[in-house]
Amino acid sequence: MERALARHIRDNLGLYLIIFFFFLGGIIAGTVTLYFLEEQQVIQLAAYLDNLLQQFNSSDISGYKVVHQAITNALKEIGLVWFLGLTVIGIPLIIVVVFLKGFILGFTVGFLVQQKAFHGVALSLMAVMPPNLIQIPALFVAAMLGISFSTGLMHGRSYSEKGILPRFLNYSFFMLLVTLLVAGGGLVEAYLAPVFVRVVLNYF
Repeated sequence: MERALARHIRDNLGLYLIIFFFFLGGIIAGTVTLYFLEEQQVIQLAAYLDNLLQQFNSSDISGYKVVHQAITNALKEIGLVWFLGLTVIGIPLIIVVVFLKGFILGFTVGFLVQQKAFHGVALSLMAVMPPNLIQIPALFVAAMLGISFSTGLMHGRSYSEKGILPRFLNYSFFMLLVTLLVAGGGLVEAYLAPVFVRVVLNYF
């Protein structure tokens, strides 16, 4: 298993690096965007953040609703990458999905730190990062699979020997596994993140 994983990473290292750099670019862009927000926008976002944290702290958020939302988001995100991989023009759009994921993460963490200082750092490490430690690598794998399949469609010849159906089924199967991983990150977000938020708000 470890050898297969190491071989997979080695064979696709260049593609993973491209995906990582666009994700990193998204994080930087999301962080920089904070400095261009108008004062009224900052006030509104801060009020929304305070309300959200209060709900977490008072256990007003339904775990079931969060899980349902997390699974729905996983299906949408990975489903979109899967669909884009089926098109010959999907590669730049898959990169956009990765970039936006980085943008959202950079903006979220940056805003938390900007507004809550030490508490923001603690919330980022204990509540924001745990689910993303599962979801981000899963998204990288999904992006790699989508780009690889789309590239194969453009070249055409790589699918001519055994036919496209077996490769399509293989592609879809691995995308399903990735979706389950992202949904697993959603479970962490639903059941562990609220606990970590309450710990930070009440004991730090």
